[in-house]
Amino acid sequence: MGFKTLFTGMAAASLAVSMMASAAFAENLRVMAWDGYADKDWVKEFTAETGIGVDVVFIGSDDEAWAKMKGSEGKDFDVFAVNTAQLQRYITADLVTPIDVDALPNQKEVLPRFRDLTTVHGDTKDGKVYGIPFCFDSIGLIYDTDKVKPAPTSMSVLWDPAYQGKVLAYDNGEHNVSFTALTLGYQDPFHLDAKQLAAVQAKLIDLKHNVLSFYTTADEAQQIYKANDVALIWANYGQQQLKALQAIGAHVAYINASEGALAWLDNWVISKGVHDKSAAEKWINFMISKTVSSQLSERTGFGNTVTATASAGGNDKLIWLDNVEDPLKRSDIWNEVKATP
Repeated sequence: MGFKTLFTGMAAASLAVSMMASAAFAENLRVMAWDGYADKDWVKEFTAETGIGVDVVFIGSDDEAWAKMKGSEGKDFDVFAVNTAQLQRYITADLVTPIDVDALPNQKEVLPRFRDLTTVHGDTKDGKVYGIPFCFDSIGLIYDTDKVKPAPTSMSVLWDPAYQGKVLAYDNGEHNVSFTALTLGYQDPFHLDAKQLAAVQAKLIDLKHNVLSFYTTADEAQQIYKANDVALIWANYGQQQLKALQAIGAHVAYINASEGALAWLDNWVISKGVHDKSAAEKWINFMISKTVSSQLSERTGFGNTVTATASAGGNDKLIWLDNVEDPLKRSDIWNEVKATP
C-alpha cells in the first residue's frame, strides 16, 4: 500500500471517528429534573417540534442532584432543574455554564416579576445568567374560612390567643426561624445576628403555646386537620397542600403574608458538561412556553413563571429561599423551642 493510499485510508478513518463523535454530541438531550417537570407528553411534543430526543433522569432531593452533578463534574447531564437557594453552589463549583437569554424568545413573555433576571436573587453572577425561572410556590397560610374571620393578611394571626390550640405548625427549624424573622420585621430572614436569633427564639416559644401539633408531611397535616378543631395551618407545601384539603371538602383558603411569604423558585440550568448548548436552550425555551407552564400549574398546583396562578398575586411579596447563616444553630434553636414547656 503506497503512502497516498495509506494517508487516504487514515483520513477516511479519521473522518469516520469525527462523524461518530459528532453523532455522539447529537445524541438525546440529557435532562435531570424533579418529578412533574418533564412529563412524557411534553417530551414527545418537544421532540416533534425540534427533532431532538430527550432522556430524563428524575431526582428526589437536592442532595441527590448535587451528588450526580458533582460526581461527574457536570458531564452526565446537559440541562437540569435547581432552586435559587442551591444554584450559587453550582456556580461556585464551576458546574454550570451561562445561558444566552437572547436564544430564549419565550423569556420575553414571562410574568413581570421574572422578566428582569438581575432582580431574581441567585440567578445571575458577574453579569451572567445561569438560571431561568420555571416554577415556584409560596409557603403561605391556610385558614379555615368558617373559623377565621375576618380573613387574615399576616402570619401574626398564628399568635392570636383566639386560636390557641387550633394551629398546625411545620416541624422545621430553618423555615420557622425565617418566617418568624419576617413577622418581626427583619428584612433579611436568612442572615440573622445573635440578637435577632434570640428574639426569634422567644417569639417561636410564644407560638408554641398556640400550636396544637407539629407536622412533617402534607398528608400528616391533613389527617390532623380532619380529626381536630384546626383553624390555621402554616402551609409549608403551599398550593399543593391547599388543593389536597379542598379535595376532601375542607372550607379553607390561602394567603401570602403582607410582610412577605417565603417561596422557593426552581430554574432550568445548563450544565458545564453540556454537549449541545443550542439544544439545551431550545429545551428551556420550550419549557417556559405558555402551554407547558399552564399545564404544569394545573397538574401540580405550583405557580409557573409565565401565566398568572393562585400561588401569588402580582402584588404579593415573595421572599425567595436562600442559604441561611447557620443551619445547625437554627436546628438547635428549634429543638429548644419544642422542648420548652
